[in-house]
Amino acid sequence: MKFVVLTDTHFVARGRRIYGLDPAERLSAAVARINREHPDIAFVIVTGDLAHWGEEPAYDNLASVLAGLRAPTMLMMGNHDKREAFAKFFPGVPRDANGFVQTMQVFEAATIVTLDTLNEAAPDHSGLLCDARLAFLEHALAEAPADRPLLLFQHHPPFDTGLRYMDTIRLANPDAEWEVIARTRTPDYLFMGHLHRPISGVWRGIPYHIQRGLAHQVAFDLVAEGHIPGSHEPPDYAHVSVEADRIVIHQCSFMYDGPLFSLHDSVALHRVSF
Repeated sequence: MKFVVLTDTHFVARGRRIYGLDPAERLSAAVARINREHPDIAFVIVTGDLAHWGEEPAYDNLASVLAGLRAPTMLMMGNHDKREAFAKFFPGVPRDANGFVQTMQVFEAATIVTLDTLNEAAPDHSGLLCDARLAFLEHALAEAPADRPLLLFQHHPPFDTGLRYMDTIRLANPDAEWEVIARTRTPDYLFMGHLHRPISGVWRGIPYHIQRGLAHQVAFDLVAEGHIPGSHEPPDYAHVSVEADRIVIHQCSFMYDGPLFSLHDSVALHRVSF
């Protein structure tokens, strides 16, 4: 099974920009590249912060761009989202019995579990897994087929990464999430967004991938405190392949317009510039 991961689209209303960028322009470029290069993917998953202010016109704008995507989409909640405004433009997105935008979907090659970590009552942008959402996670981990990988998706990381301000607004109750995992089943891979940076590693034995944001970026700065250092780094998406004996993740820069050449080309090797 192959799929694509995008995150942190931070859409605004048509005609508006955010931090000097048009999120619709970036997502449109991603959609065009995905349609052209990856006709065999099972789905595209966007792991939260779909809209920057959670406004209805932003979700309307997002829906119009995603309509051009040929692959099915899975959409998740992030700290900038508003569930009810989102639901008006994406009424078919599954919710659990308590109204949270989270689901378990079983594919032949893997089980996909998505969590809703949005805490609309939070004074900051930290995430939360309440008792109802933890119960959903426990049920999903316990019921997922044991004969295929289990991939867990959530917006907020449950651990610190060294990005000082972002670490203050991660998942607020990571120990509660871990307790559920420890008594049920360990996911084979954990996918997240929120940090706008490409980060990978291992959390308590679980390999993880944090996808680079599609809109504005968080700069690589392990010193700054009291604010979020931003940048306009090129966006990308992750192309994930789930095979019988491995999971492979490629980062694909879809707005790169530089040269493409063979490294075996002796002319290119000695060319001064392109």
